[in-house]
Amino acid sequence: MASSRAFTGKAGEILIAEDSATQAEQLRHLLEQEGYRVNVAPNGRLALEAARQHKPMLLISDILMPEMDGYALCKAIKSDPDLRDVPVIMLTTLSSIQDIAMGLECGADNFLRKPYDSRSLLSRIENLLSNWELRQTNEMRTGLEIYLGGKRHFITSG
Repeated sequence: MASSRAFTGKAGEILIAEDSATQAEQLRHLLEQEGYRVNVAPNGRLALEAARQHKPMLLISDILMPEMDGYALCKAIKSDPDLRDVPVIMLTTLSSIQDIAMGLECGADNFLRKPYDSRSLLSRIENLLSNWELRQTNEMRTGLEIYLGGKRHFITSG
């Protein structure tokens, strides 16, 4: 399902934070088939180290992981001046409104429930990366602004 991408960030890398080796490999395979370069870390702490060594163009993170969960990882990414513009997709089995709210609270750009539809995930990735590139050039910012718990959140793709 290779598609022509509007963004030029193809030279970048997608970082996956996933403690399940099977799920990480399935996701890696899907993304590599689409032409993305992929790096995998088995927990949030190692993913944060990897991101600081080589800034990814996108982070896809599970939530429930050892050493540092996805919420803490996302919060650390969004708090780091060098990484805060990296889009983050939370990919998880958790799906309660509290889980989604916690994802938004830590700065996640998108939330997708496992098991996921490959086309939906790839579409969200492409939308996030296209929007990221446009934001870098200050051309536009599309998405949905919501207020949850008294705080403003901007969701960049649906």
